[in-house]
Amino acid sequence: MKIIYKKLVMHFLILSYGLFLQSPGLLAHILTVSCPHQKITFKVELAETPEEQEKGLMFRSYLAPDKGMLFLYDSPQTVSMWMRNTLIPLDMIFSSLEGKILAIHEDTIPLSLKIIGPVHGTTHVLEVMGGTVKAKGITENCTLSLRR
Repeated sequence: MKIIYKKLVMHFLILSYGLFLQSPGLLAHILTVSCPHQKITFKVELAETPEEQEKGLMFRSYLAPDKGMLFLYDSPQTVSMWMRNTLIPLDMIFSSLEGKILAIHEDTIPLSLKIIGPVHGTTHVLEVMGGTVKAKGITENCTLSLRR
């Protein structure tokens, strides 16, 4: 009984802390996913610094369907992600400098410590609400482009 109580209290504290720390909405940029069947736009926050990338979408309890976070890397590299302290399921789209989609990981598991990736040659990772990739028909035949 004590273990269940401790887990419930810990989950409540994580959720409460997340609501308190939610980002006030960093400057949004327009990212376009160009697919053979349509163009899809997202308003994205940029995660450029190591600190922004480490925090990512942690502690958020909601992400609008047309919003996301774009992780930017200076040069192509091998990138892995995880869901530590991330309360909502995410779809992750890894892409190259040219916007070519290298890998898609759908409906990642909230709070999981399982490593997602690694994906070689990555310069961008787009995170959107879980289920978005399937709902919008995003595949590796699509490309990403960011308008600043």
